[in-house]
Amino acid sequence: MNKIYKERNLCMVWNHLQSDWISQLCGKDNETNLLAKFKWGKKLYYKYLKARFIVTHKPVIPLMDYVLTTRCTLNCKHCNTKIPEFNKNKSHIKMTNFIQFKNDIDKLLKSVDFIKVLFLVGGEPTLAPELDKIITYATSKKQIHHVFLATNCTILPDEKLINAMKNKKFAVQVSDYSNVKNIKGGVVVKYQEFKKILTDNGIKFNNFQEQHDAHTWRSMPEIYKDTRDEKTLKKIYNSCFSLSCNMLCEGKFLLCTVATYIALNLELTPEVQNEIIDIRNEKSSKEITKKLINFYSKPFNYFCGYCHHDNIQTGLPCGEQVE
Repeated sequence: MNKIYKERNLCMVWNHLQSDWISQLCGKDNETNLLAKFKWGKKLYYKYLKARFIVTHKPVIPLMDYVLTTRCTLNCKHCNTKIPEFNKNKSHIKMTNFIQFKNDIDKLLKSVDFIKVLFLVGGEPTLAPELDKIITYATSKKQIHHVFLATNCTILPDEKLINAMKNKKFAVQVSDYSNVKNIKGGVVVKYQEFKKILTDNGIKFNNFQEQHDAHTWRSMPEIYKDTRDEKTLKKIYNSCFSLSCNMLCEGKFLLCTVATYIALNLELTPEVQNEIIDIRNEKSSKEITKKLINFYSKPFNYFCGYCHHDNIQTGLPCGEQVE
């Protein structure tokens, strides 16, 4: 097992579970909290995951966003999934239905040991008409340990969705856009109402943005194709803040949110196309397993050749709208 695979895969499971925002979503079901009290806890957890890998010969997916839709009720200037660009280019993906979600997840689970954290995202995922079925199915799979939903709180859940969310493996990341100005189309942020519904029904959630005065956003990198040598690509890859979150969008397993936008909107070189693992069109689960292990073992990713982090701003107000 090489060092890169260890850091990008096995160690990343621990790192995610010990991060503030995911730890809040896991609550008392976070199995690393007890081990974290001991100086050898992280090493023990790594040895456990390594032993599983030796037995199963299958990778773990530390954290994966499943993109249900690229459509959103908001049009945020610094959106990390670049929704304003999807709006501008009219390049939205087709809304994911339950059957397609089930097929994607079933096929992926045959190829991995487990998915530690599955995030249901958009756009705005509550736009998906079969979200309740999707959550119920995801939480029923033993290989998926945690299922989270990220919402902007503009659409309140109905009774079916509330019942689906009442699961100990499930939690909601509620984004605080209470003070956002100039929202178009008559959309209203129902942040406090959404939180009350979750609280009244005993559904776990975090309000990480509210805890930090809704100033947790950063600007996104400029995106354009550039000629960069491998040394530069390695440097970008190892320093990027987005790499810990892989994506599954239209059956394509991708590096990060920016890579998803690039794959759907820009012309790709053959090198970049080879970085995409097409779950839907790959016939063999063994081949998917092999490609995933290779994905986590690489010292860099060619998608990084499009990404420019030179002028990133941090501490920006959440949800500032495109004028």
